[in-house]
Amino acid sequence: MKVHSIWLVVLSFWALTAYAGTVSVDLGAADTFGLLGGTISNTGTSKVTGNVGATTTITGFPPGTATGTVYPFPNDPTVETAYTAFENADTQAWSYVSTALPLGTLMTSQTFVGNNAYASATDISTATGINLTFDAQGNPNEVFVILIGGALTVNGAMTFTLEGGAQTSNIFWVVEDAATISVGSSGPITFDGNILAGTSFTMSAGSVGSGVLAGTINGCVYAETANTLAGETNVNGPCASPSGNVPEPGTATLLSMGLLFSLIVYGRRSRKKAA
Repeated sequence: MKVHSIWLVVLSFWALTAYAGTVSVDLGAADTFGLLGGTISNTGTSKVTGNVGATTTITGFPPGTATGTVYPFPNDPTVETAYTAFENADTQAWSYVSTALPLGTLMTSQTFVGNNAYASATDISTATGINLTFDAQGNPNEVFVILIGGALTVNGAMTFTLEGGAQTSNIFWVVEDAATISVGSSGPITFDGNILAGTSFTMSAGSVGSGVLAGTINGCVYAETANTLAGETNVNGPCASPSGNVPEPGTATLLSMGLLFSLIVYGRRSRKKAA
């Protein structure tokens, strides 16, 4: 094999692998819903950005409000379609578990890098005061998938740092069992990312009482069975599916593609001369 042929193979592989293995979660018809599940219960003046829908019953809207539609129930076709899309998105997210990076305990601060899935096979409980950093490395379309093979319990206040163009709409907390955010005595909690719960989601106002702000979720909340909001919970959806998740080519990739094109042209000209 000639030298330029070897480079052709190497650069072809480099250019192609730059676009391989993209992590993505497609919410489909669910992406206009801020709150979606089997049942929905709200005990305070919660505010939801986007639509609200349940496959069986909804209570507490009003006094809860939504910028979109609070769909009638049961068997509303729009809700049924969205719920199926949510289940499909959940299945898609779990398809990354075999190649996921270890999640850790979330008892200490941690950094997540975009275009990756992170997984734990057990229940996860967070510690108060930790900071979670999400780094999109300059590409705002990069997706973060956090897979929890059990229950997720958020215990008190925590902070989030978004770097490199990271977007809350591209963070997916995918929980096999129940997801619970417990305010305790720390006051309102702000939580970044979309929550896809395999069973239920609960926002617990705790000792701060049911009549005040319990917390803000910068994303959507979907649960297979029940969504329960205590006090005032602000759900800042809807979590429209990220578009253009293919990473933008970097300088090295563009250079390799340019060289690849040059070598193809060179090869064609060489063959013409030989003929």
